[in-house]
Amino acid sequence: MMDTHTDTSLAQKLYKPALLFTGVSFLIVACMPLFGEVGMANKNTADTIGLWINFMGKFHPLFLHLPIGALMLVFLMEAASLVTRGKYQPNTTIGLFFAASTGVFAAVFGYFLYLTGSYEGQLIEDHKRDGILFSLLLLVAFALKYTADLKGGVKMVKPLYFGSLGATGLVMMSAGHHGGEISHGDPMNSLPSKVLAERSKKQNTPVATDPVVYTQFIHPIMEAKCISCHGADKQKGALRLDSLAFMLEGGEETACLVPGNVKESSLVTYLHLPMEDDLHMPPEGKTQMTTEEIEVLEWWVASGAPEHAKRSEMEVTPAIEKALATLLTPEQRAKMEKAQKEELAAKKKHGEMKLKTLTPKMAEVNAEYPGSLSFISQENTHLSFTAVSYRAKFGDKELEVLSAVAEDVVDLDLSSTQVTDAAASQLKNFVHLEKLKLNGTQVTDVMVQALASLPHLEVINLYGTGVTDEGIKALAGMKHLQRVYVWDTEVSSEGAQSLQQELQKHHDEEQAKLVQVILGLDTTMH
Repeated sequence: MMDTHTDTSLAQKLYKPALLFTGVSFLIVACMPLFGEVGMANKNTADTIGLWINFMGKFHPLFLHLPIGALMLVFLMEAASLVTRGKYQPNTTIGLFFAASTGVFAAVFGYFLYLTGSYEGQLIEDHKRDGILFSLLLLVAFALKYTADLKGGVKMVKPLYFGSLGATGLVMMSAGHHGGEISHGDPMNSLPSKVLAERSKKQNTPVATDPVVYTQFIHPIMEAKCISCHGADKQKGALRLDSLAFMLEGGEETACLVPGNVKESSLVTYLHLPMEDDLHMPPEGKTQMTTEEIEVLEWWVASGAPEHAKRSEMEVTPAIEKALATLLTPEQRAKMEKAQKEELAAKKKHGEMKLKTLTPKMAEVNAEYPGSLSFISQENTHLSFTAVSYRAKFGDKELEVLSAVAEDVVDLDLSSTQVTDAAASQLKNFVHLEKLKLNGTQVTDVMVQALASLPHLEVINLYGTGVTDEGIKALAGMKHLQRVYVWDTEVSSEGAQSLQQELQKHHDEEQAKLVQVILGLDTTMH
């Protein structure tokens, strides 16, 4: 067995090489962030050196636990020394050397992984900072401990060693916390108190009877299965999925979301890749999406990936209806069904009251213009008015007869009447108007400007009026407008085509096909 003198002699011989190792390693780790650019090791674009960096970065998870384990052992040994009041004198220098050397490898290989560009965000930057600082402090602690072993008489060496050891422990916890968030999310979110509070919040949140599809169904899927790797804190592949805007922006590779095109949207196609494929999402080891969740995502993307569309505004097949039901808890389904029944009852009651109010007002209109005003259907109180039988004497002043029911009129036929631009201010009151015939009247661009303020207008017939290319430009921003009839006007084919293209931008691919600005002989209303 080697005696104490031999041990001391060997330690003294290795002291300078150890300091040299510490100094060189310190410089390498400290200067490392100055070299390389994020993305240089991206496997899709990197050169040979970049590909080697990419390969070595994969070993970061292998090394990162080694310095942590060794440091925890050092803490345990030093604690035992304190508890025994110095009776137990551990040799922690070797443990610190192992921790420092493996810490250097963990930091370097972690930086290689960072250069791939696979991870982005403030959380990654914080983890990189803490990882580098942790490695540097380990090197300092090792050098101080080695110095304390050989030069124990130097007054400040031991206090500096324990100070650096404590600082290393604190940085280790910070780096470990950020690393855990990167891999598994914030562990504090799993506190029973937080989980119970979130559960209570969901149970007490009012359930919409006609929910916005993105808000109620799509975003919760992303939140549960995707945002931990593609959110505000971490953006693997430079991709964020925590908002529709970020989905449309995409990541560094293929298009994430192409509204209306499932095959071109990697948000969907990556879900169907084999589990062993690196591009399969969610990655192997993560909670996978259910069949119903995938069906809902595909349906939403195919429908144009709307952000504000409600369930009632989208085509819901029986299969999708069933899939959507699985995304709600039994409590949520029960609350939704109850709320729907209450809403139907409230609508029925409101309709009955509205009917009582409208009946005398309709009688007044029909007394003056018999048969002109009627209900469109028995299911609601929407009204239709036609002045066709009175067109020779029905003008701007006569339109005032509808002022009491203007908000309920959705179909208004003023074709071939004496209505002029002077009626523009009155027509603005028909806020729920969907179809309007002004063909054969004396209206011009002044009237068109007023019509642009009607939010629900779907069809306008301006055949045989004085409107022009300049005037119909005002209609370009109308999101629900699908047909505009402008035959026998001052509108050119170029002007009509331009308006049609602008209106199509407000619709998904299938609905855009229905948008028409018609210059031909067809003046019917659909």
